[in-house]
Amino acid sequence: MDSQACNYNPEATLDNNSCEYALQGYDCDGNEIPHIGDQQLGGIVFYIDETGMHGLVAAIWDWAGIYEWGCYGTSISGADGQSIGTGYQNTLDIVAGCTETPIAASGALAYSVGGYSDWYLPSKDELVEMYNTIGNGGPSGNIANFFGSNYWSSSEMKSSYVWAVNFNNGNTYGLNKSFAYRVRFIRSF
Repeated sequence: MDSQACNYNPEATLDNNSCEYALQGYDCDGNEIPHIGDQQLGGIVFYIDETGMHGLVAAIWDWAGIYEWGCYGTSISGADGQSIGTGYQNTLDIVAGCTETPIAASGALAYSVGGYSDWYLPSKDELVEMYNTIGNGGPSGNIANFFGSNYWSSSEMKSSYVWAVNFNNGNTYGLNKSFAYRVRFIRSF
């Protein structure tokens, strides 16, 4: 009769002491429950939604080098989502609307590490969340080893500017697309 039990039966009317519970740190199917800062699912967990079972993982390392966002002076239709959950669609829109390579978004879609190939460029708010949980703004400090420099988001401001986050202080900026900055890819789980 306990809704927290793995064998919960909403139709039960008598408690027969037969409740079964998951081991601590695991769900009823034996899957490890992710926590912010854990290294699992191909990277470092930095966001978990209200269900506790879905969220976002940052790659363990930056993509080697620095890269342009691409297509300076060209507005990319649809690549303006800023909230958590919009980075993947932004990345698809960037690649569809900008044929320049290599750029941050094309690198993300081609990235494969840890057995995962579903990486993308984070939106502005996803990037801020990374700074606030596993970067310098996090409770445990910079556990993801970010450089103290600007990182590209997938969130376009206008035809020549894109949102970026400075991982030294957490400030957000609109930066020129033709500049080259660091990139850290993410994936959803």
